Amino acid sequence: MAASWDPIWETVFTTQAWGKYPGEDLIRFVARNFYKVPNRSEIELLEIGFGTGANLWFMAREGFTVHGVEGSPSALKMALDRLNVEVPDWRGELRQGDMLSLDYPNNRFDAVIDNEAIYANSFEHSQAMYKEAHRVLKPGGLMFSRMFTDKTTGYATGQQVGPHAFMVDTGPMAGKGYTRFTTRKCLTTLFSPFNLLELQLISRENELGEKVSEWIAIGQKATAE
Repeated sequence: MAASWDPIWETVFTTQAWGKYPGEDLIRFVARNFYKVPNRSEIELLEIGFGTGANLWFMAREGFTVHGVEGSPSALKMALDRLNVEVPDWRGELRQGDMLSLDYPNNRFDAVIDNEAIYANSFEHSQAMYKEAHRVLKPGGLMFSRMFTDKTTGYATGQQVGPHAFMVDTGPMAGKGYTRFTTRKCLTTLFSPFNLLELQLISRENELGEKVSEWIAIGQKATAE
């Protein structure tokens, strides 16, 4: 199977400043589902396409065992450097790899996190990635996924490269390579391996009138499969 990671992100990660802290929605997801566990180190959380590691940093600081897969070697180094300096006793492992083929056994993780990573792939590759996430989850494990909707500024601009996918030339995703926007119908298909527990639609607009619209979907692997 062909690799999915777009090398443009190596340039993006090394030339643009990135946030140091996770989003409120991810914090809420982790807190609501795992804060009451007696021994947090027994909870294993995997983030796919973790970028510079803000979410992993937060989860490691909270005492969870963290794992991550990232295509960019520069982003991987940034994430490891921060963890090693700011959370020196962190548990887990970060790897350079591809979301299409996760090098983990079946039924390994308590949760898998996709914070705007799978979207940067074709619909067919995205389906395969959700299936891989489902495979490595424990029965009853949770999937957190954040993705751009087709109401985001830039949709249908630039060169179309696939269904609802463009090399965007306008808005917040301009210059960031392959961008696939997720319609409600597409989300239903992509999330079909999971039981959809929660779906939020959030949006914000900047001073230029550019809109970012996102789905936050939370799914669960069936307890008996």
